[in-house]
Amino acid sequence: ECLGRLWKMDTSSASTRYLLVLVFCCLAHQGAAMKWVRFSVPSWTSRGEDAVLTCQFDLEGERLYSVKWYKAGREFYRYVPGEWPRQQAFPQHGISVDVSQSDHQTVRLQRVSLEAGGRYKCEVLTEAPLFRTLVKSAAMNVVELPRGSPQVTGGETEYRLGDLVNLTCTAPRSIPPATLTWYINDQQAPQDYLAQYPPTSDNSGRFESRLGLQFRAERWHFVEDHVRLRCTASIHPLYLEEVHHSGVVVHPLVPALLEDQTAGVAAGGSVRQMTVLVAAHTLLLLLLVL
Repeated sequence: ECLGRLWKMDTSSASTRYLLVLVFCCLAHQGAAMKWVRFSVPSWTSRGEDAVLTCQFDLEGERLYSVKWYKAGREFYRYVPGEWPRQQAFPQHGISVDVSQSDHQTVRLQRVSLEAGGRYKCEVLTEAPLFRTLVKSAAMNVVELPRGSPQVTGGETEYRLGDLVNLTCTAPRSIPPATLTWYINDQQAPQDYLAQYPPTSDNSGRFESRLGLQFRAERWHFVEDHVRLRCTASIHPLYLEEVHHSGVVVHPLVPALLEDQTAGVAAGGSVRQMTVLVAAHTLLLLLLVL
């Protein structure tokens, strides 16, 4: 209405001030109209689960012409209240829209596949004469989570100081590969303790992660003669599992034996000294008697 009045005005008239006021009025009206209430595309979704895309808006009194959803530039869903049917879903590889659970502000994708990952865009358009547009986009990543917990191979239950501690942590296959982290007594292991292995993939594109832990056992690795090793596997924020390994330090027997022998020698020396003293005293008494 505001723009229509501007179009019909005689711009050569003397009411320039009124024209400027009317222009500012139109600009202010346009600036106040239409705004986002909530836009949401899940950053991470597990393969086989449903994903809900949300495109909520406030038209501030304007009439809705259409809502359209795109993935990688291709339209896959639209809602046009002035047409019948109002909802339409268009075939696209990797995307299956649940039309019964979708409307002008929500789209539900059924059992998403890995191909469903990508950038999604919502486009909102109002009726004539303004045909105002709101556009927003976000990326969704589809993952295949590992089935089960990581596994640890190698390692011993008993260690002597100076022994090589050598373990390997392996996470089940997943997309993307799980991130592995080693901890020693709840402290993240130093980088120079780690043996990095590149992920390996199978025919379906799933990756297996491996991370080794290697170090020489030192006194400070043991707390009350125990060392606790822990490996975590994660795909943030959907997956986090861990596995534990523990060992005890075995103290060498040689120092203890030497200590016992030294104590025995000291004890033996005291006995001999006492024997000599007793013999001397006995001899002195005999001389006095005689």
